[in-house]
Amino acid sequence: MTLIFKYVSESVIGHVFARDGHVGIKCSLPQDYNDPYELFLGIDLGQGSELLATYSDVVGVVPSQLTTCFSRSPVVAPMWAHYADNHRGCVIGLDVTALQDAFPDLLVRDISYREGPHEDLVRFTQMAAYRKKPRDAMALRHAVTYQSYFSKYLEWSYEQEVRAVNFEAYVEDVGGHKVLFVPGSCVTVVIAGAKSTDAMMAALRAAAAELDADLYRERIGRSFPTPYLVDEADTTRIFVDGGIAVPVGSCAECGEPLRAAGKFCPWCAIDDADRLNAARSNPFRILDGHGLLDDYFGNFPHRPRVPYR
Repeated sequence: MTLIFKYVSESVIGHVFARDGHVGIKCSLPQDYNDPYELFLGIDLGQGSELLATYSDVVGVVPSQLTTCFSRSPVVAPMWAHYADNHRGCVIGLDVTALQDAFPDLLVRDISYREGPHEDLVRFTQMAAYRKKPRDAMALRHAVTYQSYFSKYLEWSYEQEVRAVNFEAYVEDVGGHKVLFVPGSCVTVVIAGAKSTDAMMAALRAAAAELDADLYRERIGRSFPTPYLVDEADTTRIFVDGGIAVPVGSCAECGEPLRAAGKFCPWCAIDDADRLNAARSNPFRILDGHGLLDDYFGNFPHRPRVPYR
């Protein structure tokens, strides 16, 4: 099963789960995207004025198509921050095969992250300019449209984005918004953010039960490199190789997933003797014990006073 994930803000949860047995996903046009340079990679600006003129005349403006965006991962911390209300929203996991079965004409593709436009665009432009055949002009239009929607600049690669395009036959107008109502059979998992309120958790619990989807809650640890998940029984899970899996182990103290076999995470493995020795040898504590800490920090006026009492 191949999964893709939709990050959702807390403010729209009521709309997302408004229709029984479905998930409502908003679809947008390119001018509404968060990246002002969307669609820039559909043209190579370095190919010279003659070819640019051909490009401009044949292609004109890239067609504006309804689009929605997903990610290959539900544990990308910046995505939680940007698109899920700083971990107060949720993530909805969808089965790609089921989604395509439900909407056969939908084009779902991974984003290609690039430093510049695809090399084929120059070749297609040259063919259209020099051979002057209708099929070459059509090939150029198709290539430009595809690369415009399915390639982005390299700095966006952390999103691990998957984009779905061509919703015209499937969306419904809801209060002026174009919404795709995805059947519950496509939904496999619902993940509540680490900062979800009790009310939010209750709403997601009810939605997951109705959709027959697994429910998890995001957790942010101190030693594990990405957010991890816990189920309703507080059992730890991680996202790895495209799926939700059992880690090699969980800390017996805090429950955080372990990166190698063992009993405790690095922080919980610190014993009382080590803590006591560290406190005794801390030079700041020694200065504080002699009443000299404030004078010492006074020599560093731009640095915060750190209490050790």
